[in-house]
Amino acid sequence: MKYLILSDIHGNLEALQSALLEVKSVKIDKYIVLGDLVGYGASPDEVVSVVRKMNPIVAIRGNHDKVAAGLSSGYDFNYAARHAVLWTRAKLSNENRDYIARLPQGPAEVDGLFDIVHGAPWDEDYYIFRWQQAHAALRQSDKQITFFGHTHVSVIWALDDKELKGEAIHDDRYEYSLEEDKRYLINPGSVGQPRDFNPKASWAILDTDEMKVQFFRIEYNIEGAQSKIRQAGLDEFLADRLAVGR
Repeated sequence: MKYLILSDIHGNLEALQSALLEVKSVKIDKYIVLGDLVGYGASPDEVVSVVRKMNPIVAIRGNHDKVAAGLSSGYDFNYAARHAVLWTRAKLSNENRDYIARLPQGPAEVDGLFDIVHGAPWDEDYYIFRWQQAHAALRQSDKQITFFGHTHVSVIWALDDKELKGEAIHDDRYEYSLEEDKRYLINPGSVGQPRDFNPKASWAILDTDEMKVQFFRIEYNIEGAQSKIRQAGLDEFLADRLAVGR
């Protein structure tokens, strides 16, 4: 079984379309979305429509989805993020706003095989960057594999009976074999707004038959996404950061 794992699309239609076009040559059995379909980018309604058409077997909400759906105020966002997400709320169709409002909060179990969360198992707004945070997240799940998003950085944390090791993924194509005696916390990176100084759209595929995770990075029409952000009157920073992956 092959699962396409997408996270943090953030209203970037150009990045999402490029990712989906790239995986057309792969037989994807099921689609998984780790949240933050919207926020920052200028094509929120179009992105939600594409995701709904994908019909993911499991999709959870992110912190930006929660605010865009009117479930939270976003008072703790910075100015650029809050302005963008409130603009997003106004631009979403009623149908698409209702869709993201109905997205469940993680953790969610997928086919009894692995768990997914947006930020951390205990808080969708929480960022997992450090060893202690990754270790705490792994203790929260009884599954061998947990996928998470929110940081916009591709990484694998592997835990055995001796130690926990983290490995950042930088290559455009990278394959990682999963071992039976280890537990994993995996971030596929961000489709629409990478933050690891690589501006290419990022995602992953979990192959449960071969027990491996494949990471992908691909170029997309960044200039087109930037132009839409500027035309929408959103903060210039949100356009500029796409070109530098930060």
